[in-house]
Amino acid sequence: MRLILKRLTAKITESEIDQQSSRSLGIDDVADDDFAPHISGDEAYHVIGHPGAMLLGGGVPTEQIARLQKPEDSLICSDMCNTHHKAQIKVSGIQDVLNTLEYPIKVLSLDCFDTLLWRKTATPNDVFAVLADNPVARRLGITPRQRISAAARAYRAKRLESGSGEIDIGDIYRLFTSLSGEERELLAEAEIRAEMNVCFAFSPFVELIRLAHTRGIKIVVVSDTYLREHELTRLLARHLPADVMQAISKIYCSVDHGTSKSHGLFRVVIEQCGVPASQILHIGDNDVADAQAPQKLGLRALHFQPFDREVEDFLRLQHAASSLIVFEQPAPEALVLPCYSPFRPLFSVANLRPYAPETVIGYMSFGPVLYAYARFLMDEVAALQKQGKRVRVLFLLRDAYLLSAACEAYTGKPVGKLVRIRRFVAIAASFKNRADVDYYISGISPEFFNLHSIAKQLLLPPDVTELLIRIARQSHDPKRAFHQSLHGDDVMELILKNSFALRGRMMRYISKQLGLEEGDTVVLADTGYHGNTHQYLARTFKDEMKVDIMSRYVVASDEPYHAANSKALFTSSWWNYDLFEQCCAIKEGAVVDYDVDGEAILGEVILSDKQYEKVAKVQAECVRFIDDARTFFTKAGVTHEYSNLQAAAHAALFRHAHMPIEAELEFFKDFEYDDLMGPHRKKTIFRLESAWKDVRCLPSPYRLGAYETRSLGLDFTFSGLVQRGLKLDLNPEDMNVRFSPLKVAIADTHESKVVLLRANHLHDGYFSIVLPYVSGSCVKMLLGEHYEWLQIDDIRVLNKDGSGCKNMSSSLDLEKIEREGDIYRCLSQASVATIRPVELQQFTTPCSYHMIFRPLVYRASDPPLRRGVSR
Repeated sequence: MRLILKRLTAKITESEIDQQSSRSLGIDDVADDDFAPHISGDEAYHVIGHPGAMLLGGGVPTEQIARLQKPEDSLICSDMCNTHHKAQIKVSGIQDVLNTLEYPIKVLSLDCFDTLLWRKTATPNDVFAVLADNPVARRLGITPRQRISAAARAYRAKRLESGSGEIDIGDIYRLFTSLSGEERELLAEAEIRAEMNVCFAFSPFVELIRLAHTRGIKIVVVSDTYLREHELTRLLARHLPADVMQAISKIYCSVDHGTSKSHGLFRVVIEQCGVPASQILHIGDNDVADAQAPQKLGLRALHFQPFDREVEDFLRLQHAASSLIVFEQPAPEALVLPCYSPFRPLFSVANLRPYAPETVIGYMSFGPVLYAYARFLMDEVAALQKQGKRVRVLFLLRDAYLLSAACEAYTGKPVGKLVRIRRFVAIAASFKNRADVDYYISGISPEFFNLHSIAKQLLLPPDVTELLIRIARQSHDPKRAFHQSLHGDDVMELILKNSFALRGRMMRYISKQLGLEEGDTVVLADTGYHGNTHQYLARTFKDEMKVDIMSRYVVASDEPYHAANSKALFTSSWWNYDLFEQCCAIKEGAVVDYDVDGEAILGEVILSDKQYEKVAKVQAECVRFIDDARTFFTKAGVTHEYSNLQAAAHAALFRHAHMPIEAELEFFKDFEYDDLMGPHRKKTIFRLESAWKDVRCLPSPYRLGAYETRSLGLDFTFSGLVQRGLKLDLNPEDMNVRFSPLKVAIADTHESKVVLLRANHLHDGYFSIVLPYVSGSCVKMLLGEHYEWLQIDDIRVLNKDGSGCKNMSSSLDLEKIEREGDIYRCLSQASVATIRPVELQQFTTPCSYHMIFRPLVYRASDPPLRRGVSR
């Protein structure tokens, strides 16, 4: 341990010396002019405006921001120019491109998808919907979301494995762990055939190939793709005329060479073509991969732009409309099925008054869910026993406590056993080799990649963790640097050693407390969602214990990499059931370890007694409902089909999550959950007050939590559900065409530039705009031009990666403006608010300011049409 700390400390010292040396030589980080500012996660949609167009010295407007506004949005003064030039080509220029070159070329290189080959679908992801309709995919229950999710994890795993991030189609389908090898091969072939069915050759480039061939120019195709060369050749041969296919001398696929176009693939092309880079012309539709990357290597490259931005925006809305027409058509089968309500008679005969919140929640909402789950679990157990299996049901504490009570109430006798096993210890005990560590890390989505949490899960001591994170943060890619540090022999040895010790203690707990025997069928019962506990227990203990491990959940994710023997009452694409889970839990600390004698070691109980008192009342009402239902249905001689109970349970839980009544909002308003991996442990599940504030910052209710959205009205709820469920690609200006003008001047000691921007409407009269951060320059907002009174809610500086935390409201210099809190009164048309030039040490690459404001009184001289309204 001391040797590890000594080595890591030395590495930090060496890195700090290198950084100091770089600074002494005047070597600074140079920002990429074409980097598009990114707001973390869904908040990327905050970015409205065109700050790049205002940068002094001919700064470059970023593509991400540019796409969020129409050409006239910036209304840039005529004396301003953009010195950055991008070599672009549109369809009209393809036929003459060889004639317009300054000097001849010897090689014509073309991108494949969306350049030489187009698809009949609106987006590439729509191909997976075509795939889902294939008989093989239908039989196996494959959805587009599963296919997309599997590819994302495959890319993460490959980056960890080799650093290249280049995968083939087999890597994607290997993550469908519940399928056999033969089934995965069938799906891979079905996907290639789906591509064949939707692709077609784009005739302008077909003719360009013919023309180039007649002039003796060599033709190659270069593609970033998970298809191997022989697979892409099949696809091209299916759609290209025979003479055009024969004219192509070579097809370069990124996966075959382990590198993408943005990294090293064009070096391979240059080397194998045997000509100077300047004699190769590449054309493709991706600005970075097909234009910037080859240009840096000396190739002549053209960014193919098939559409103007107005057309792109139109087609994007058309795509959204294609998903929405289902609501205007005669109801599809899924919408015309009868809606069963098997528990209506119970609500008639039961004593429900005075409709206390715990009755509404426990008896009327969660009770039906748990009744259906008990039926589901008991049917599953009976089916397994009928197959001759010796079944052991284990309810995973803490969350499955109420599931156990529900099953006991349903059957009238105890069912299974309560066990203290949770996801953290199941994962922590699973690391037997480096591959196990990489498997765990590859399963972490980027938005949840927290270095402290990962180190904690790997059982690394705090002092080692801090040194590893300090080393990682000195790198331009902290995640990759952190992962590489984990692969150090001594660090990896420590991880495997600690995991081995925990695994031994956990085995003693299982042997002592559960009494499992060889050949047992273990059924893990839990609320859900991803099934990680089951997955890692099976990976770790199935062979050692010689038992079959299954799981039966209330709600399960539809991710592709779940265990083959995992089932749920129903599946959902997202989890909105934290409150249900809290109401199923027992009052005790989470298991954090096991002692040498096989006893579970529990952490402290950190949630409030008041919350547990409320939970106890809800649990009592749930059990009362199941007792009443069993008595009523037995006396009435009524039996319900499982599918009817399942649908009613799903509807009850969905109603609770998305359409809670006022009593539920009030009952749950202070509920917290135990964030075992987070730094603060306790987190409030929802905050109505913050929702009212957040909606002023977010252009779409899709980006709020379910309960928060409900507090704003069902119209927000339904809008969010539709956007999330149909995955609609909508921009802020799509949500609301209102805008508010803002004239801005950027000034330093040499020059000043003035632009008129449009801020997009968010909610409740608030607008959002992004302004440039230029070191040493002032940003003057000419507020008096358009407003007499306004409210500035927030001004923050954003890093290059979109993160930001410093409120700049206190850095405003006001001229002819009176301020009272966040209310500003512009005394004349010449009123100006200036953001002082400040150096922000905690920001590595300050990029822009983000302001949220609300006009209260427009200046009378400002025409209504100029501010996005009409009379």
